[in-house]
Amino acid sequence: MRKKAASRILAYVLTLCMIIGSITWPEITAKAESITLDLKPDTGWKTVTAATDEWSDYGKAEIRFSPSSDLASMKAIADAGYKTLKITYAVDTFTAASGQNAGVMPFASYGSSWSNNDKWIDLSKSGQFETVLDLSSISTTSTEKVAFGIQVANLQENSTIKFRIVSAVLSGTKSTSGGSSGESGGSGDSGSGSADLDSIGNTSSSVTASLADGDGTAKGDGYYETEITINNKSNSYIADWIAVADVSGSVTAVKDYSSWSALKGVFSDGKLYIYPNTSKKSGAVNAGSSVSYSKLGYTGTANGVSITGVKVYYSSQSGAFDSFIGSLSSSSGGAGDNTGEINTDVEYNYAKLLQESLYLYDANMCGSDVSAKSEFSWRSNCHTEDAKTTYNGKTVDVSGGYHDAGDHAKFGLPQAYSATVLGLAHMEFAEAFADTATEAHYKRIMDRFVAYFERCTVLGSDGSVQAFCYQVGDGNVDHGYWGAPEKQSSRSGQATFTSDSDTCTDIVSETAAALAAYYINYKDKKALSYAEKLFTYADTKAKKNSSGPASTFYSSDSWEDDYALAAALLYKATGKSAYATKYNNVYGGRTNPNWALCWNNVAQAALLYSPNSSKKSVFVENQSGLIASKTQSGDNNFCLIDSWGSARYNTAHQMTGLMYDTIYGKTDYSSWANGQMKYILGNNAGSKCFVVGYNKYSSKYPHHRASSGYQGSVTGNAYTKQAHVLVGALVGGPAGSSTSYVDSSEDYNQNEVALDYNASLVGAAAGLYLYVKNSGTDEEKAAQKVVPKSEVSSELRTISGESGGGTTTEDDTKDPSTGSTGSTGSTGSTGSTGSTGSTTGSTTEKDTEAPSETPAVKVTGISFDKTYITLNVGDSDEIKATVTPADAKDVSLVWSSSDKAKVSVQNGKITALAAGTATITATAKDGSEIKSDCVVKVLTPGKLSCSSDAKAWTDLVYGYTNANHAAIELSNSGETTLTDVKAELKDGTAFQIVSSPAGQISAGNKTTVSVKPVNGLGAGIYSDTLVISTANGSANVTLKATVAKGENTAVVTLTKTSVTSDSVTVSGQVSGAAGEIEYAISGDKNMVESKLVWQKDAQFTGLKEFTTYYVYSRVKETANVKAGQISQALGVTTLLSDPFVIDIGRLNDSRYVGALVDSEGNPTVKVSQSGGIISVSFTENKDYTITGNGEDVIVDTVNASGITVDNATVKKITVRPGNSGTFVIQVSGENKIADGITCVSDNSNAADVKVSGKDTSSKISTATPGAAAIKADGNIEIDNIQIKSDGKGIESAGTVKIAGGSNSIDSVSSAISASDVEITGGSVDAKSSGLGDGESVISADNSIKLVGGSVTADASGSAGGNSFGVKSDDGTIIVDGDVSIGGDPIYSKDPVDSKGDSVTMVKVVFTDENGNQLYASSVNKGSTLDLSKINITMSDGTDYKTSRAGYALAWQDEAGTSYNADSAYGAVSEDITFKAVWTWIVVDISVDANITFAATGNASYKTTYTGAAIRPAVKVVSRGRTLDAGTDYIVSYSSNTNAGTAKVVVKGQGRYKGSKTFTFAINKQAISKASVTITKSAVYTGKAITPAVKVTCGKRTLTAGKDYRVAYSSNKDFGKAKVVIMGIGNYSGTQTKYFDITAAVGKIYANGNYKYKITNASLNGKGTVTLVSVVKKTKTVVVPDTIKLGGKTFKVTAIGKAAFKKNVKVTKVTLGKNVKTIGAKAFYGCKKLRTVVIKNTQMTGKTVGSGAFTGTYAKMTVKVPSKKLKSYKTILLKRGVSKKAVIKK
Repeated sequence: MRKKAASRILAYVLTLCMIIGSITWPEITAKAESITLDLKPDTGWKTVTAATDEWSDYGKAEIRFSPSSDLASMKAIADAGYKTLKITYAVDTFTAASGQNAGVMPFASYGSSWSNNDKWIDLSKSGQFETVLDLSSISTTSTEKVAFGIQVANLQENSTIKFRIVSAVLSGTKSTSGGSSGESGGSGDSGSGSADLDSIGNTSSSVTASLADGDGTAKGDGYYETEITINNKSNSYIADWIAVADVSGSVTAVKDYSSWSALKGVFSDGKLYIYPNTSKKSGAVNAGSSVSYSKLGYTGTANGVSITGVKVYYSSQSGAFDSFIGSLSSSSGGAGDNTGEINTDVEYNYAKLLQESLYLYDANMCGSDVSAKSEFSWRSNCHTEDAKTTYNGKTVDVSGGYHDAGDHAKFGLPQAYSATVLGLAHMEFAEAFADTATEAHYKRIMDRFVAYFERCTVLGSDGSVQAFCYQVGDGNVDHGYWGAPEKQSSRSGQATFTSDSDTCTDIVSETAAALAAYYINYKDKKALSYAEKLFTYADTKAKKNSSGPASTFYSSDSWEDDYALAAALLYKATGKSAYATKYNNVYGGRTNPNWALCWNNVAQAALLYSPNSSKKSVFVENQSGLIASKTQSGDNNFCLIDSWGSARYNTAHQMTGLMYDTIYGKTDYSSWANGQMKYILGNNAGSKCFVVGYNKYSSKYPHHRASSGYQGSVTGNAYTKQAHVLVGALVGGPAGSSTSYVDSSEDYNQNEVALDYNASLVGAAAGLYLYVKNSGTDEEKAAQKVVPKSEVSSELRTISGESGGGTTTEDDTKDPSTGSTGSTGSTGSTGSTGSTGSTTGSTTEKDTEAPSETPAVKVTGISFDKTYITLNVGDSDEIKATVTPADAKDVSLVWSSSDKAKVSVQNGKITALAAGTATITATAKDGSEIKSDCVVKVLTPGKLSCSSDAKAWTDLVYGYTNANHAAIELSNSGETTLTDVKAELKDGTAFQIVSSPAGQISAGNKTTVSVKPVNGLGAGIYSDTLVISTANGSANVTLKATVAKGENTAVVTLTKTSVTSDSVTVSGQVSGAAGEIEYAISGDKNMVESKLVWQKDAQFTGLKEFTTYYVYSRVKETANVKAGQISQALGVTTLLSDPFVIDIGRLNDSRYVGALVDSEGNPTVKVSQSGGIISVSFTENKDYTITGNGEDVIVDTVNASGITVDNATVKKITVRPGNSGTFVIQVSGENKIADGITCVSDNSNAADVKVSGKDTSSKISTATPGAAAIKADGNIEIDNIQIKSDGKGIESAGTVKIAGGSNSIDSVSSAISASDVEITGGSVDAKSSGLGDGESVISADNSIKLVGGSVTADASGSAGGNSFGVKSDDGTIIVDGDVSIGGDPIYSKDPVDSKGDSVTMVKVVFTDENGNQLYASSVNKGSTLDLSKINITMSDGTDYKTSRAGYALAWQDEAGTSYNADSAYGAVSEDITFKAVWTWIVVDISVDANITFAATGNASYKTTYTGAAIRPAVKVVSRGRTLDAGTDYIVSYSSNTNAGTAKVVVKGQGRYKGSKTFTFAINKQAISKASVTITKSAVYTGKAITPAVKVTCGKRTLTAGKDYRVAYSSNKDFGKAKVVIMGIGNYSGTQTKYFDITAAVGKIYANGNYKYKITNASLNGKGTVTLVSVVKKTKTVVVPDTIKLGGKTFKVTAIGKAAFKKNVKVTKVTLGKNVKTIGAKAFYGCKKLRTVVIKNTQMTGKTVGSGAFTGTYAKMTVKVPSKKLKSYKTILLKRGVSKKAVIKK
């Protein structure tokens, strides 16, 4: 009886719950009421002395005030509804610190906390200012006493500041009713009255926003910038506004530039909220006005983000939206899933991932209990000696804990970090561990961490920490060992403890954080005690990073982050404010760390758990910023934060994002994390899973000694040996793209595993499990199942005390879709959304008893006292309603307006807001749906319309006397009279009102206002605004007048004043009207006036020499009059810059001659012409230069002081030296002077001349036979001159002197003919080709002195028989120099005096060993011959003495006596011949040989690898001789086949000794030159295709792995696949090939739960497939319209024959819109098929096969397109659908 009654009661309760859950409750509108409160602080002026403190080197001063006692805490203020505090303050005098900007910070101070909302306002001048504090983002829970104020910072120390608080006003909102209830089964927010924009503000088509998206490019900080303009076309004043922007994509970070920008912004729930920064610019927008605000920065995910639309809410109350904005403040970032589906063959089972990710800790256990505690059967006890560690003579047990990574050392920092992160995972995602039956396993892992930390802590007698063991094992020794930990040699004595010099603040703090997290999770007081003691040790000891042996492997950048996190977690664990103070002391000013959570940087966790809520925004900036900046553009948008252990950083960032979403109830990062984890599990371009053992794509060769199963070295085994599967271990991940990832245990960058890697994997897996459970699709939820241990790995064992006996099944885990366990028949628990869990089993009417209750009286009627009301805008009225019957239980009404923008209503009170009509409805609240209406018409207010909004005058010219009037018609288009009509000019200086409008305009009528420009306006453009104002709105008419300039008739006449080579000066005379003259110059005589550049100055400088210019002038334009008429052009030619340089080829140009004028205007030349000959004479005592071609020009130097002849052609030059001493003629280049240079004297003094050449190319040549090249009455000196003459070379009546330079004289007659000849230096090469009998090359009447330099007097070319080289008619020939007479060389000798015709000479001849003459010379008879001075040069330029390598030279005379080549012979008395004698000597080629490579000619040589030995030829030259290989030397080669450096050794033999070694380079051969053979196409398989590659170079076939490697990409989907052949070994570079991945008709592929056969292989969107079978039978079948295969879209057009035959599980089938063919027996025997939905309209009897639906459920329902109902019914019945079936549209 009791059991039955209980069953009935239970059924009743359940029924009642379902009834209540199905009721649709009437809407209760919550109206948020804005509230403000003046805190009334002391407003008197304060004078304060600025002082420094421990936080700043600059002075500070502040004013504080406290709110009243009822608002004494932040919680009390928040509970009262206040969200912001506006402080108005004034500053009178202050002094900023040198080089600093002073600034103001508003603040709130409570307990030990101090926050300024990160707000700083620059203070640059005195004045009154205001700022707003967002209190809701500081704290809403603190009950400690609060004070507010302003602090002025960066002041000069000890300076005074005078300032005050003007006002302090709290603002917020308070709900007037409870919140609206949720949907069925939900619960509303019963008391918060959360502000929503529709209830706070208004919207209207008259108020819009326009966005200007900057220039569309990201700035240097990576942010896009936008501006916004609020357009208020309404008649109402706007005091505040907020714009809501829809975005495409996801905004990851918002930057408001609050220090200067007029905008702020928040991204929340997929929308970007933009609002004014009131500290910079108010939100006020006047009626009919627009206000622009600038700027706001934002950035999005790698896929981009764009604003697609914007809506504006506005209010007439200032600060109306502050509360709403405060509710958004915690969501300023976020990122969505930016990955795509690449690998469809991956299961995303986060329950399994969480389960398996814990196993790494079993693999890395250390100690004497591993055999009993590790889940892995291949692990056993190790390193038991750790238990006997000593510290200061005392035994300390530091056994246990975990090995760090793939090695066996125990490092303190990563171990503590791992324990902390695992603790945080449980703090936020504990439900996941409970759901997946992993709680016990997790707890065992954490207990081991905690026990190890406690054992490593050395306590003193007073209980304080004395030291902490932060490392066990020597990292260097450990890394040198590869093998099982069980077999590793003892590491006794390898433990390291903290000390006063190595306090390890980072490690100790992080350990304290781990223990604090453990306490929070399990309330273990011992763990908390150790946490606090360790933190005290870290806090009181010198704060420094660990510097011991661990720093080589884990070098911490800072201790502050670990310290702050420990303080934050201890504050959370204990509530002690001291920990908050400690946190703020080191982290209060923490800015964006720009890095992900990791062992070296826990800043992101320290920010997330900060006692200071302002750090929340810093967390978001970092979380979103890294996603934005580190997301790769390819490889499925993987967020690659660092290339070393990329998966570790990625999962850590997933975890912090998921923790943030959990803590703050957001979904900003969860979707992004979901996509990134899918990448980790295999959804990437390389189809690589980076979790070992998770699926078939998993990494197989982790860098892990224990699991590898072998001893020795990883090298050589990295790809082949792996004894055990390290299930659940997260490897490092791709260093770049997943396609380049190499699975190798040798690669510790990409395949390292570690405690810290898996810690974040555990956290991310737990967070994602809950995300899918709460927000995932049904398909995602269905995938979340824990796998039995036996299926995970056969190497797992059951641990004593393990829950469930070690065989966890699906029935032991909770169903993620309901939050309840999967046992049947139970009622689902109520989720957070308020939905009621379903009940299994069936309940009949007989099993329930309905309770007896009197029905409530319902409302049957509602009547209004008025049903039509007319109002003006702003008017109010009230509708009185009567409800019948009077005894209705609930007579309350819900009032509503059909257009809230026009008429508002509250409990019957109506207010007219805008013109138009709205219906006011009152609806009974009791659910009876009784209602009544009243129509309210709001009259359109009198509305001003202007016939024109602009008037312009464009035909006015300066000097006008009267302008036309312009009339503007004003009309009233409203429904009421428009009053107070006035017209006023804003400025009134350029325009005047001629007639004013009437004072009022009745509805539909008009009036007029007339205006015109005032008289006497100067030329220009004038504007003003005619303001038409009325009692209801105003209008502006823009007035514009353009006054043109008057004409100018003045004319200017120009006169030339002065001219130089680079300037022209003119003067101008004005005729007509007077005015200022301006000038212009041009090289164009007909220059267009508009292109001239005018100037005030009449002088033009910087001109080109000898150039004709044209000068123009005009009267200058004035403000009111145009410029005058342009003058006629005045042509002026500039002078030459150097009038003493004469181009003789231009002397027939009078312009040119006229330009040869000096600075005083004197001509520098005189030119005359007679009989075709031009004569030019020089007029000034200056140095002249002659150049150019003037073969008919005779030059007379006259007054010149000297001349330069420079590449000139001239008939004759006459030089007149005058009395100035020697006249110098400088010669440059080749000069042709037909009649030569004649130097004449105009007085009794002889004319001396010096002819000097610029260099050895300076030449004078004559063409007139018999004429001397240079002839003078006086002395002639030459220097560096080359003379070619058809007569004599030099002819002088005095002395010819040669003292230097290289001179040559090639003449027909005597080269030199003079009274005397003196050659004392330089060189002279004199030749005469036409000497007569008795004539000589060098001839003198008197003496000839050849006493210096080198002289050749060659008469050998003359035909005359008795000619001489040197001849003195009557004088002395003195020779003492290198002189050659008659063409033979001469040897130096002592001076010899000789009288007569010539000098007596003897001949000395030198021959080679065969008697062939080498050299001959003439010497004075009796002179001494020194053989060492004989220099014989061979034809190839080599010295004869050294021409034979290995030989020494001697000379043998005719008597057979030999003389060493370096000895003196003695006096020579007659002709003598010497013959060469060579004697062999041995040569050391290492010293006396030049050895080069024959191919290059030097000692450097490089070539390219060929596969064969390379032997480049060498060339050996010694002492001028090229040696013979094999005879004189041998060559050997080594290392000369493979690429690299080859060696060559050259060794002397025979007459040569010694050796020399060289190297040459053999470069790698470019693989790009190889021939690569690969298939041109392959058929799509759904998997990566890797066709074989053949690479050949010539006849050699290259070997893969030795000569090249192959990388494939884009080789899975249809299209072009890429193959990159990379040269290795002896080959370099790459070669890229492609092959096509094509579709083939008839191929079958699995896609989702179905298999499809390709029927049309087109890849351009026209491809089709047929569904041929299912992968797994399901109740519901949905055949899609299209599917994606290999990245291409295929239409699903058919269901194959027998595709679902005898599928007894399917109950419902939906066929996509493209399915027009159903094969025979497609659904044959599907006896449970109750519903079929057909969307296609093209099926026919031919396209539906026989028996397609035979054997389906008789009463099946078939839904078809309405227009096909009849035809489809006929077809379906014929194809097996039962006649009992319902076929409908």
